[in-house]
Amino acid sequence: MCCGAALLAAGCNSTVNGQAYPAEGAAAGSRAVPPTTSSAAPGTSAPGTTAPATPTTPPQNATSAPGAHAGALDRLLPRPAAFPAGFAESAAVLSHHNAVSASEDLAGVQRGARTRPVRCSPSAEPPQPDDLAVISATNAADNTTMAVQLERVPTDLAEFGERIDGCTKVESTRFGAQSAITRTMLDVPDVADHEVVAYVQRVSSGSGEPSIEQRSTTLAAQVDDVRIFVVGMNQHGRPPSAEDLSGLLADAIDTVRAG
Repeated sequence: MCCGAALLAAGCNSTVNGQAYPAEGAAAGSRAVPPTTSSAAPGTSAPGTTAPATPTTPPQNATSAPGAHAGALDRLLPRPAAFPAGFAESAAVLSHHNAVSASEDLAGVQRGARTRPVRCSPSAEPPQPDDLAVISATNAADNTTMAVQLERVPTDLAEFGERIDGCTKVESTRFGAQSAITRTMLDVPDVADHEVVAYVQRVSSGSGEPSIEQRSTTLAAQVDDVRIFVVGMNQHGRPPSAEDLSGLLADAIDTVRAG
């Protein structure tokens, strides 16, 4: 596929339906420009294959985390000003439809895809509108995308980390499109007093020329039943490092914790 449905803006021509917020300090009346997109499939959880981040969590058997709370998650997303310079101006909250597609991009595997190993398949059912929210931004200078995804989940972060660690090499097929996902776990210190699961991911799609490769770095943390993903991605380029993303994750954790 050509680019992430709701995340990779440059090079795509259609407009993502999302809610844009003005960056902090912007002139009155100005609005952030939503990222553009092309058709795609992110699943976060994952594309089938699209290319990325970033991670969506397939359903797992477990009870709800303690302290779980209900309500739409978009109100808990960080504001555009929390993004680094070069990103804040384009940061936009995605509609639920585009957030579902973006979550697949972030995960690197599309919902409904067949995977090897089979245990690495994402859920076929997307999260409900109140259980998923995504804000993303693209730096026009190098076409790097940063996104924050919130998802209400029934399991704890440790189980998610074990799942990713057990799915470091995955082959995905959907509608005849094939891709290979490679993940490398990172050792990252706690952020805002919260444990972090971190990994770099490479998604290669297609064979021959042209082929597509998407690279991403993902940090994941959890507050009660809300899992927080901060992802930086790029195609054929260097994605942001864990250090680049940790400040945005700290802000996202504080925002979710404040409720």
